[in-house]
Amino acid sequence: MLLLWVTFLLSSCLSGAQAWGGWDFQNDRIRKLEALGIQEEKNLLVLTATTLARVLNETRFLMVEFYNPLSKQSQNLIKEMGKAVDIMGKENPGVLFGKVNITSEKLLKQEFAINDVPTVKLFIEGHRQWPIDCRGVIEAAALVTWLRNQIRQSIVLLTNREQTKAFINSRKLIVIGFFEDLHEGTVELFYDLVKDFPEVPFGMIEKRDLWIRYGITIDTMVVFQQGKIVHFEECEEDSHILRDLSKIVKFFTMDLVIEYNIETMDQIYDMHIRNHILLFISKNSTEFDALVKIFELAALEFKNKLIFLIVNTDEIHNIHVLEYFQIASWDIPSVRILNLTKSMKYQMPADEITFKNLKNFCKDFLDGLAKQQLSSENIPKDWDTKPVKVLVGKNFKEVVFSHRRNAFVMFYAPWSYECKSLLPVLEELGKKYQYHESVTIAKIDVTANDIHQMFLEKYPFFKFFPAKTDLVVPYDGEYNLDAFINFVEKEIKSQMESEEWTFEQEESDEKEDLSIQDWGKIKEEL
Repeated sequence: MLLLWVTFLLSSCLSGAQAWGGWDFQNDRIRKLEALGIQEEKNLLVLTATTLARVLNETRFLMVEFYNPLSKQSQNLIKEMGKAVDIMGKENPGVLFGKVNITSEKLLKQEFAINDVPTVKLFIEGHRQWPIDCRGVIEAAALVTWLRNQIRQSIVLLTNREQTKAFINSRKLIVIGFFEDLHEGTVELFYDLVKDFPEVPFGMIEKRDLWIRYGITIDTMVVFQQGKIVHFEECEEDSHILRDLSKIVKFFTMDLVIEYNIETMDQIYDMHIRNHILLFISKNSTEFDALVKIFELAALEFKNKLIFLIVNTDEIHNIHVLEYFQIASWDIPSVRILNLTKSMKYQMPADEITFKNLKNFCKDFLDGLAKQQLSSENIPKDWDTKPVKVLVGKNFKEVVFSHRRNAFVMFYAPWSYECKSLLPVLEELGKKYQYHESVTIAKIDVTANDIHQMFLEKYPFFKFFPAKTDLVVPYDGEYNLDAFINFVEKEIKSQMESEEWTFEQEESDEKEDLSIQDWGKIKEEL
């Protein structure tokens, strides 16, 4: 089941991601650039004296090529810089790449003393006074290697309480490593981790007196959010620990609500939190913005406990995901929870998506009280002792396609108000036919039993299954006792007439066979 879910994630190819504060990265990136008055050419931001300062405020690392458009070397390096953007990933807000035309931006040429072209400089933490020159690197892979090395060297060594406190409060998200040795051992894993997260400031503490303040006794990575500790992770000299550390940092760098797709799939699956809550909704629906806001409020309430995902049901590539969670078109919008560790699915027990209903659903799940969405519930011991028989996935086909009795079945959701109001009516119908020789009245919870959607409609709905055939007759009349009785009686009569016709036809066929035999004898006698 877990492999199946991962496969569905891989097949989902939506256009979202999670940078610069928006859950649809591509659109947010375009809007952000437009707001800053910046153009983009071949993956590189076109920077001017006006826009450079704006971009420096948006990222920790900004790599800029100062070029002359008439220089062949400049044009070649622009191509390699564009490739470097693809390697690092456009979705990473911690690193941006830009270019400055020195023939038109003479003030920038003078400010940064550009004498040779092309020249590449790296600006760190928004400081324009001390950019680092990247000399002699002209290929994309080498540019990325050099950049990651600079990111690794950006770790801040914290030596006293005041400095540490200021560092922790400097950004929304901070990661600090507490290590006995800053040159070898487990600290090497920390160095490898840092280069993959340019958007996150990292610090290191070696002094034991600072360890005590945070209750640290062994090498440990600590994550701070809004100045508060949100995660401790002890480090060991094991190559596997690097993957675990990476999962943890990835989780805290992602948005509260994520649209999952081919770009975010790896990050989602690699997170250390294995409980996912999914909102299935049409991106073009009129209620989209309102429901996403409600979803975000719930995500804030259960931060670090559940991963909140949005599934765009307009996207054709999501058809398999909808089938996996048994989501029909009339169920949209809908909410589900998936526990990846045990491959268990849960459906929110409410028709309306409100903050209160979402909160109760999440709380019940975390408290172990949520009802699991199973392929089939267990068959109740008394399933056939009452007027209305109780069907589940395990006995559904055996009863409705038994070819021995007719079956009139209600397909319902236990939390639907309309379904609840009709259950007493079904009970009266069941009493009328409780001792009937050929009719069974039954019900099945379609939210807890997988019947492979062979008859799935908007619940509640009713079907009549005639005996001695695999045909299914849908009910489209009024939802009241008299209408149900008239329908059942009509179907019983129709079936009896069909059986009589079949019997008469068989008798006629037999007589025809006898007459043929008699004519044969006459011919022999002649």
